[in-house]
Amino acid sequence: LCGYPPFYDENDAKLFEQILRAEYEFDSPYWDDISDSAKDFIQHLMEKDPGKRFTCEQALQHPW
Repeated sequence: LCGYPPFYDENDAKLFEQILRAEYEFDSPYWDDISDSAKDFIQHLMEKDPGKRFTCEQALQHPW
């Protein structure tokens, strides 16, 4: 939605740590014009805990 991947680091080990911790941010100004609903959708898809992460059915039901 904003034109860059959710995780980035020049160092692969650090990149994989970010992914495993689900560390991402909606950086300004890139995400400033993205709706709260879209951000909510992404947060549910990127949830670290599989039990809390959206299923396909839940994703399809999201209002965004």
